Amino acid sequence: MHASSQIQSRASLRAILPLLSLLSVLALVIMACGESTNNTSSSTTTGSSATSAPTAKPKATFAHFGDGTFQVGKDIQPGTYRTREGSSGCYYARLKGFGGSVEDIIANNTTDAPAIVTIAATDKGFESQSCGTWTKDLSQITKSKTTFDDGMYIVGTDITPGTYKNTGVQGCYYARLRNFSGSLDAIIANNNVDSTAIVTIASSDKGFESNGCGTWTKQ
Repeated sequence: MHASSQIQSRASLRAILPLLSLLSVLALVIMACGESTNNTSSSTTTGSSATSAPTAKPKATFAHFGDGTFQVGKDIQPGTYRTREGSSGCYYARLKGFGGSVEDIIANNTTDAPAIVTIAATDKGFESQSCGTWTKDLSQITKSKTTFDDGMYIVGTDITPGTYKNTGVQGCYYARLRNFSGSLDAIIANNNVDSTAIVTIASSDKGFESNGCGTWTKQ
């Protein structure tokens, strides 16, 4: 009777052991699934944080070039360019040819102050000496739109229309401009004075040029 009980106990253990093994395997599977879910959640959270980070806006770039002689349409493109700061002894010229003669010059200028020029698609070349960098960035260069010194300015962008008076300097030249071609046709009105001057810049004017005039202040 005792031996029979031992046999039954061993048989019961054999039946229970596979069941325990199966339960252990199921527990391991459940744990693994839980870890996988946690990892996926963590990864999703991290990805979401990275996606929500603000993207920096790229800075605007403008066509530009330095001193030299250039072929229009090949080395540089036509358009309106400016030097955003003055450069001593700056000389520039729009060219109809490269012969080096006066006849090859469409328009030219010499200045120590900031300049603006419109290069036409029909121009053959453009020459720049000691002018620094020319750029298509035509944004404001003045600190004040109602008080400014020598230079070439865009009306409405750099200076406001109105009546201005200068400080009175000998050898002053100023001009109201309808465009920045540099030709005589671009001049609406101009003057040379050696004393105080007063000029009214119209809202329809495209530009204003001042050389050796001191400071202009809106009245």
